Amino acid sequence: MDTNNAREVLLFGAHRNEILFAATVPIPAQRTPSDVVRAALSLAKEAKTNLAGVKLDGRDLSGLDMSGMKLGKGNFHATDLSGATLAGAMLKYALFEGAKLGGADLQGADLRNANLAGVDMRGAKLKGADLRHATMDGADLRGADLSQVKLERATLRGANLEGANLSRAMLTYCVADGANFTDAQFESVEFYMADMKEVTGLADEVRAHALRMRCEFG
Repeated sequence: MDTNNAREVLLFGAHRNEILFAATVPIPAQRTPSDVVRAALSLAKEAKTNLAGVKLDGRDLSGLDMSGMKLGKGNFHATDLSGATLAGAMLKYALFEGAKLGGADLQGADLRNANLAGVDMRGAKLKGADLRHATMDGADLRGADLSQVKLERATLRGANLEGANLSRAMLTYCVADGANFTDAQFESVEFYMADMKEVTGLADEVRAHALRMRCEFG
């Protein structure tokens, strides 16, 4: 490393601005602030650092590999995570409002209680993710893979799930009033007591199954 062209980069937490990780990374003149953070995150991933509560709002982290990282309670407000890999990551209670997650890989991620309201998640891969109690109101999930996800008590009010794959998903007590399910796949979905008021695009056979599961259509 060129020590004349390097800088110590700190990753801060959301509470009291505590330092979560420090690393010395090369800073070529053409690097942007987001490039520097990307380099630090890669080092933190290699070191298996717990970055719970990390502040990454507004950064361009598109395409970055953050698989398996511990990022619970992280602040990703308005962060570009398009095409990023977050498979198996701990993201419990993370804030994603205004973020871009289109095409991101979140398979098997722990997103319990995460705030994903209004987030662009078109084509995202969420197979097997844990989204219990997550807030996804108004999220754009067109074409997303939500197979085998846990959505118990999650909220999907007004979300767009057109063409999404919900095969073997668990929607028990989920609140999805006003959601768009046009052309969504529902093989072996568990709907028990879900709130489905004013949903659109639900095939007749799926609606019949949901009624048998005591869902509310209003």
